[in-house]
Amino acid sequence: MLVNLLIIQTITFIGIFFLLRFLFSRHLNAALARLNTLHEENLIKEQQLTDELKRAKEEGDAEIKRAKDEAGLIIEEAGNEGVRLRANMEEQAKIQVTKIIADGNNEAERFKEKCMKETDAHSLDLAMKLVEQLLSEKDKESLQQEFISEIISEIAKLSKDQFSIASDRVKVNSSHPLRKDQRENLQRVLKEKTGTEMIFEEVLSKDLIGGLIVEIGGLIIDGTLKNKLQRILPYFRKK
Repeated sequence: MLVNLLIIQTITFIGIFFLLRFLFSRHLNAALARLNTLHEENLIKEQQLTDELKRAKEEGDAEIKRAKDEAGLIIEEAGNEGVRLRANMEEQAKIQVTKIIADGNNEAERFKEKCMKETDAHSLDLAMKLVEQLLSEKDKESLQQEFISEIISEIAKLSKDQFSIASDRVKVNSSHPLRKDQRENLQRVLKEKTGTEMIFEEVLSKDLIGGLIVEIGGLIIDGTLKNKLQRILPYFRKK
């Protein structure tokens, strides 16, 4: 009986041992299978991650290259713009310099012209004073006769169109009183030009020194010593 019990227990133990071994082997194989599956999945994910990192690196490198190219273009454009600005500034500076020089020349020319006018006026006044001091009264009367003859000759040369004046009055501003023959000659030539007997208004101006000024309306004929000297001065200046 005891032997049978031992045999049963031994068989039971062996059965349990093989059952446990079978179950353990089964669970182990299942665990290994799951581990293999997880390992393969990890390999796939790792490959995917590697591919993703590679793609991200390539995209990053491409973005960096594009940014460098754009930066290069911006720098080049900035350089070109700087060259254009510098050229424009240089051109503007040249224009300003040219304008300043032109303005300076114009100002110098105006100043020169002003000085020349003042010099001419001073020279004219000095010449008039010298003539007045050097000429005797008799010389002045002789000079007056020559001036009257010249102005009558000058009026005779003028065209009648220049005397289209609706006036019968003439103002004669003279350094000496006109003699009767002088007045008659002047009236004669004026009548020939105007076709009208002119009424004379004589004004005596000793400061003229010599000569006379004839005014008919807006027409002024200057036959004075001062006017003649004023015409002569530019020739002396050129010499």
